[in-house]
Amino acid sequence: MENNRRWALPSANHITTALCIVGDVEHCSHQPGNPVPQLQAQLAGISRPCVLESLFPEVRALAYLCAAGASPQRADWLAARVLVFALDHLALAHDELSLMDAVNQRLARLSRKLAYECQSVRSFALCCGMRPLRTEGNSAQLFAAQGSPVAQSLALRSQLAAHLQLLRQRLAIAGC
Repeated sequence: MENNRRWALPSANHITTALCIVGDVEHCSHQPGNPVPQLQAQLAGISRPCVLESLFPEVRALAYLCAAGASPQRADWLAARVLVFALDHLALAHDELSLMDAVNQRLARLSRKLAYECQSVRSFALCCGMRPLRTEGNSAQLFAAQGSPVAQSLALRSQLAAHLQLLRQRLAIAGC
């Protein structure tokens, strides 16, 4: 069941930016060998700004908090990314749309655990198959595209510094 959050057309002062988040922590930490060639292949031809999840350790901390002691599932990782990157929409494959209820439930769980308002997220279908190494979404954050995913990640960390500091404080209070 899709959530019932109202779709609002962006106003002149509310512009969303598409962002590609490379799930290098979720997917590559469990694989033997060098994941760099696979990551480079995944990033080839992507024109939107890309960031590396590994440069945002808050994602991992929130995914594990969301999983409540178990190994994080896809919905836990997505909810953590929504919160860290302040996403208001997720681009999911048609066969992933059933995840939206689980993601919004995880966001509600994080909201309770962190005593922090986590907004529900909307989805839109983009393609007919999962893209296991990346998550795409829209954010109200405005940022200039950088030359590499590392530079893009560092620039976005700087821009989100106050938000990330607040999340770290809430994680510390929650005992993480």
